[in-house]
Amino acid sequence: SKLNPKAGNEAVSLSAEELSANEVAQNDGSIHICIFSDRVEGLKCTLKSTALNAANPEKIHIWVVTDNVTSVNVAAEFLEDTGLKIHPLDLDGVVAGLMDAGHKPVWTWDQYNSSVLDDKANWDPSWANENTARPGTWDHSTMHMHPLNHLRFYIPHIKQFQELDRIIFMDDDLIIQGDVQRAWDAKDNLPEGKMLVGACEIWKWGDSTSTFQYSGKNSSYAKSSALALTGRFESDTLCSADKSSQCVGENHWENLRKRSIEINGKPFEPETQPEWNFGFTLFDLEQWRKLKLTDNYEQWMHANYDDHIFPETSLMYGLGVPFLTYYDHVACWDDVTEPKILVRDGFGYISYPEFAFNGLNASYLTSGFVLHYDGWLKPWYPEADPIFAIPYKKTMENQKAVEYRKLLEDPDTVKHKLDVQTSFVVLSEPRAGSGWLLDVLDQHPDICASGTHTSVGARVGFPHDIFLPYNKGQKFFDSHREKMRIQCYWSFIDQQLPRVIENREEWCEKGRIPAEAQDITRHMKFLCDWAERHNEESLNKAELFNEYFAQVMKANSTSWSCQCPQSAKVMGTRLMTDWIGSQFAGKRNFNFDMYERDSGAASLQDQTVPSVWKALEETKPKVIYFTRNIMDELISRKVAAKTGVFHVKTDADEQKLKSKATGITFDPHHAANELLSRVQHRRYIDSKLSSMDLDVLEINYESCMSDMGHCLNTIEAFLGVNTTFEYNFMQTRKSVQSNITEILTNYDEIIQVAAKKDVLSYLSTPWQDLAKSLASTSSLMSKQAHKKKVIPGSAWRTYPMNLLEVDSKVGVSDVFDHRAVHQMARAQHEMES
Repeated sequence: SKLNPKAGNEAVSLSAEELSANEVAQNDGSIHICIFSDRVEGLKCTLKSTALNAANPEKIHIWVVTDNVTSVNVAAEFLEDTGLKIHPLDLDGVVAGLMDAGHKPVWTWDQYNSSVLDDKANWDPSWANENTARPGTWDHSTMHMHPLNHLRFYIPHIKQFQELDRIIFMDDDLIIQGDVQRAWDAKDNLPEGKMLVGACEIWKWGDSTSTFQYSGKNSSYAKSSALALTGRFESDTLCSADKSSQCVGENHWENLRKRSIEINGKPFEPETQPEWNFGFTLFDLEQWRKLKLTDNYEQWMHANYDDHIFPETSLMYGLGVPFLTYYDHVACWDDVTEPKILVRDGFGYISYPEFAFNGLNASYLTSGFVLHYDGWLKPWYPEADPIFAIPYKKTMENQKAVEYRKLLEDPDTVKHKLDVQTSFVVLSEPRAGSGWLLDVLDQHPDICASGTHTSVGARVGFPHDIFLPYNKGQKFFDSHREKMRIQCYWSFIDQQLPRVIENREEWCEKGRIPAEAQDITRHMKFLCDWAERHNEESLNKAELFNEYFAQVMKANSTSWSCQCPQSAKVMGTRLMTDWIGSQFAGKRNFNFDMYERDSGAASLQDQTVPSVWKALEETKPKVIYFTRNIMDELISRKVAAKTGVFHVKTDADEQKLKSKATGITFDPHHAANELLSRVQHRRYIDSKLSSMDLDVLEINYESCMSDMGHCLNTIEAFLGVNTTFEYNFMQTRKSVQSNITEILTNYDEIIQVAAKKDVLSYLSTPWQDLAKSLASTSSLMSKQAHKKKVIPGSAWRTYPMNLLEVDSKVGVSDVFDHRAVHQMARAQHEMES
């Protein structure tokens, strides 16, 4: 391990051990910061911001414990003109020094790794007993048990730090926007018994909004997933026959209270302890040694292995044990500093729409002493949120925080600007697989078609059914009003904006929101901003829909919380053909162009009714007309209704579909009439499209299933994007297939009625092949005889009945971001639910 000689202005290269012997790591007025890292980009950014915003950067010593000294030297060379003194410490050397001093770190114990089942970080259920807290299905990562995770608890005993009375410990994904001297001096203000100053502002997953919610300092151990309570009563956390994850054994809490008295000498009262994280921390090493907290940590670890409390790959092990170790010894930054040091957290997993949805603005960023990008979206990644990445980019351009503050506070900066060159609409028939198509296309870096294949996209991307009419999804809209993405739907605008306009003075200007409007309180700013563009007298829903449609096609996220990735060049969504015209409107289901009959004639002229055709004509997006053989679609819907499986998402769903999608009877006259109705509606759609000046590509389900690559290449060429992108079909869906004769018991009756009504030509090839086979035997054959008839297998191709959705998985490279991994995994779990 070598000190960068340029950083220290030394003539020779000295080892870290020699520097310690020469009292470099002494209480001599210098500032000492410890980082565990091997990431060049992270170190560059974090340390450059530290130097730029420090009054005396030459006083700052950075000690980097790493298993890749070369990467640290690369970063040090980049930072050689900053004045920082950077000391790489080889991890093996640090550990050897600890062991030479008589310490036996946790990861060297015989019990280490005893609760792990496999190399996928799953825990072993056989390890559990009545004391065990069983993690959720989302909670399994080896980073929680990584040796570096344990090494933090031996910092006071690392050779280079043995003489220090304090040290700043921080992650390598920070932007420091203030002078670290202020953080260093916070030791002088620590209350009696406190030895750690941590970041206590917390973001949590919100079930009601399906987004991350800002809790501020309003969180405690009692609300944390790290100790299994998550705001529940103890009795509600107990495992049962119906609950085997995110629960605890019957003796868990009693054992924790007993161990707390034995080890901490205090009762376990989680509601009294602030939730915090390690991202930017000051350790009072004098107090640490006095309180013997490394011994305390090892006692909790022995208790964990003896009592089987927390599985090692769980967040509870990675962060819960530290919570117990430092119980009652933690202070929050803003409680011990003046002016207050504010550590802003979560910028690596929240998105700007979630940020704004929580009522936060640019001042939250600019007032932060530290910005912590804990999570998987580091600011140096291309897919990072463009607004949150500004401090990183400006830091790398040698700008101090005060210099880019005005840029962040400029209202134009927070507008999500996209270079959308093309927009498209997938105009889809039912059961044609348009959801699958959008999910696949969304993987293309140039295409924004739903966003749901990523964790962030599933929270803030444009929904598939953004144009869903209210009455077709009333139950959905009424039960999801608090969800952030609900404001992106046309039906939400259609239902709620008139209410806000009517009460604009009371609700928007005076802020007096009555009880009956409380369920849309979180959306009120968005609705009030939109209401300002309209007044009650001039509100016309047809014009409003045209305005809304145009903004969707431009991916204009200044209007709502949904957004496309910054790289998107093409924006697309879908419209179902059943949502257009009067044919499938029903008495209470209001469709677009709902007064138009399938004949093309209008039963009533009403210029206030939203019209898809007028919106398409004005905006002129490209149209992908996605169809499926009509009889196949009817049977697919019939199977879904009988089995209850409309979209296959799990192996269990697939097995259920295969086992129950047999022996179905379909009334032949109903089938034929439905077929005729669908044929008429398709002719109506065909006629409208052919009469408009639009670019239309017609694709059918059958051709896409037979040659998926050609299908996607055709669409890519139509949209004008790169046609060499390789899609990951394991992240999307696949077909579940069965033969028609296995599905329907009375396929022969359907064929006979279809022949009489002259609609055989609208049946798919397998149906027509079957009709020819039946006709060659006897057109008068009875139903019973048909049942005994054996149809040669060579006359059939398999019949795709449904689409299987396989959720994508998101990886994380961070070793220390426990809460970020927890938040990401929790979000993924919510999506899967």
